[in-house]
Amino acid sequence: MFESEGRWFRGNLHMHTTESDGKLDPVSAREEYRKAGYDFIAVTDHWKMSEDVPSKDGSMLEISGVEYDTGDMVHTKVFHILGIGMDRPAFDQVDHTIPPEKIIEAITEAGGIAILAHPAWSIMNPEDIARCKGIAGAEVFNTVSNVDFFNGRRADASHYFDIWADNGCLVRPFASDDCHMYSGEQTQNYIMVKAKELTREAILTAIKNGEFYASQGPEFVAIRRAGNTIAVECRGASKILFLSNCVWDSQRVQDAKNGFARYTFTGVDKYVRVELVSEDGKMAWSAPIAK
Repeated sequence: MFESEGRWFRGNLHMHTTESDGKLDPVSAREEYRKAGYDFIAVTDHWKMSEDVPSKDGSMLEISGVEYDTGDMVHTKVFHILGIGMDRPAFDQVDHTIPPEKIIEAITEAGGIAILAHPAWSIMNPEDIARCKGIAGAEVFNTVSNVDFFNGRRADASHYFDIWADNGCLVRPFASDDCHMYSGEQTQNYIMVKAKELTREAILTAIKNGEFYASQGPEFVAIRRAGNTIAVECRGASKILFLSNCVWDSQRVQDAKNGFARYTFTGVDKYVRVELVSEDGKMAWSAPIAK
């Protein structure tokens, strides 16, 4: 993983403005991320697609985005799905009865990538992922879904990735802020994308190819595989965790002070995914790797 040529770019693909239910206007919201040194963002207001703004002279790239939601929480399951990099809106009007399969299909047909938002906040059932064929991944962490922002403790969805992988569905992780209030949730979670250049096409291609990871601070340098052994190089982590369907293994938690660790698949493992943990508890997440 991450062996392709390119540079690392940091981005947030989930945020709202006064164009829907956000507290900041689009200019102010974007400025929060520009000042924090982000390389790219996507403004994803509900049912209203933002426009592409190319990066010029090192400025922040803005990729078109929107958030479509469906379901009523009573009779039908709630799905929130981000459409990133579309050439045109996928729908002409708001309709909360459209099945998630049709939303993903429409996003793809419009030239974009679909991302399942905050599965823990939405209380997804494990089997609900089967209705999301064609997504680029799902949010492993959604900042605004945390207790500090009056949303309980549903920010961390990492256990879903284990349940899905145990059932044969390897889902790539995204980390996003989902800003609404801009009261501290902004610029906390992001993805790091390895791309040839800071353009819409290069970033979207890298995401489609899996050349990214989710983070709050720790950095993956490389993840390499030789046979059944996974070798991880990293920065800014105190612990490296290797998660799989195996409920216990002595390799599970390893010291990362030298920035390196190895894991060898056990006879039980179907997959393994890697988490980095810093001294102050910040995380980074890799995609699951099939045995």
